[in-house]
Amino acid sequence: MKRCLGPDLEEQYSNIKSFKTTSIPLFRNTATSRDYVSPHNGHGVKTSRENCKYRKDYIVRVPEKLLHVHWEEYKTKFNKKYQSRVHERSALSTWRSNMRRVAGHNQEYLAGRQTYTLHMNHFGDWSIFSYIKQLLKLISTLPLFDPARDHHRTTFRNHVNTTLPDTVDWREKGFRPRLEEQFHCGACYAFTITHAVQAQLYRIHGDWRELSPQQIVDCSSKDGNLGCDGGSLQAALRYAARDGLIRETYYPYIGQRGVCHYNRESVSARVRRWSSLPPTDEAAMERALATLGPLAVAVNAAPFTFQLYRSGIYDDPFCVPWHLNHAMLLVGYTPDYWILLNWWGEQWGENGYMR
Repeated sequence: MKRCLGPDLEEQYSNIKSFKTTSIPLFRNTATSRDYVSPHNGHGVKTSRENCKYRKDYIVRVPEKLLHVHWEEYKTKFNKKYQSRVHERSALSTWRSNMRRVAGHNQEYLAGRQTYTLHMNHFGDWSIFSYIKQLLKLISTLPLFDPARDHHRTTFRNHVNTTLPDTVDWREKGFRPRLEEQFHCGACYAFTITHAVQAQLYRIHGDWRELSPQQIVDCSSKDGNLGCDGGSLQAALRYAARDGLIRETYYPYIGQRGVCHYNRESVSARVRRWSSLPPTDEAAMERALATLGPLAVAVNAAPFTFQLYRSGIYDDPFCVPWHLNHAMLLVGYTPDYWILLNWWGEQWGENGYMR
């Protein structure tokens, strides 16, 4: 991932309804897919798969008989249910449009003009409008500092003389949290902060505790969060520092905002101090990630390529870093890309991760 990380970067110190997960192999190099995804030029003259230079004037032919078969398969694999035939027809139209865009992008990838692939995942029947409206609800953390509420915040100490490894991947150090899905709830901020605190517990104490994002969704409204309608990383940190976090076992995620069931006696971890990294400072990000563990970061997830990302190094020119709308956990880096954990289940990206 090259472009989408923005200045809303925070790291923490601590003492501390569902979709099925199988994706459809629509674009594998099989006899069926060759018939199903065929390049044409603008005049309707079919070109060979080997010689086709996919450009904007090409379209993708989708035979109706195969469209119906794959649509039924898609609905079965992802357990799709619709309120009415009207809703299903609308979803089918969106799915067909998305599939053509996916096919076109993957043609570009095969030609060496893209560094990542797309696929028809569980968001394949979502319009870009629905996707943004339902999932991308990160709220800006500005103003970044409130002395009355942020007394747990400290200054990041960038030890520039420390030699850093060329690559870092906290998964290789044993930090492999259970893959989770936020569903239709805009709770990325809650998942990101609970997993960042969990990472600190693991790094410092070797202690594995899955903390409750549902608690933050339900209980942090007075800090400025809006439950499933969005929240900010800083507000979630303020809450975690003041009230502490309960284990997810005792406060499970339900995919919607509920009544707050906070119990001080059940608190399992509390944030004692945290800090924000300098905006757009990737060197500081690398240093903090290598020395302090996984980081809570804000990204721009608005492009449709993010919605349908499958694998590879994500690099979309429309993914501008000043429009931040989603929170993820940064778990690694190499000289060429960052490694991030998302909250959209294992059917999204590289088993829930993105490069």
